[in-house]
Amino acid sequence: MQAEATPDIGHRIKILDRKAFHSLYVTTFDKMRKYAFRYVYDWEEAADIAQQAFLSLWLNVDNYSPDTNIVTYLTAIVHNLCSNYLRHLDVIDSNHDKIVEATLFSQLQNYFEENPDIKRKLDEALCKLPPQGYKILIEHIVNEKKNSVIAQELGISESTVKTHLKRVMRILRKQMLLIIFSF
Repeated sequence: MQAEATPDIGHRIKILDRKAFHSLYVTTFDKMRKYAFRYVYDWEEAADIAQQAFLSLWLNVDNYSPDTNIVTYLTAIVHNLCSNYLRHLDVIDSNHDKIVEATLFSQLQNYFEENPDIKRKLDEALCKLPPQGYKILIEHIVNEKKNSVIAQELGISESTVKTHLKRVMRILRKQMLLIIFSF
């Protein structure tokens, strides 16, 4: 990633030269935003990440060595922030899966007895799942088997088990929203 930054700009930023920092910001912000977008596929989030990168550089200038290309250093900050953001999304996705699991398979008998339509719609959603995904879901949640055990029993790879689980959880998450908000 190239920028129109002068070779001495890193040295000037190291001594907290505001004009140099402003110049770096003006010449490279859009490039950093585009770089972040390649990871996060969201223009607003990419702009936030680029903004955070510049703030991080300014607040932690002591960690920067002026012998390092400033644009390369800034790009590394953007890359790390994107990785952190994507890890955060994985945690959120995992938590959503747990909520769906809890809703689907916890002790909701009283609730289902009071709301037979919801129970029926949930059963319909489960019946529409792909057979292999349904089988893996039941083994994982109801029988509390680990992915490695399920993979061994079905003669498939553990990553295939994870893929099936993600797919059925995505389907069920959408179906649960439809079911919940249709009442």
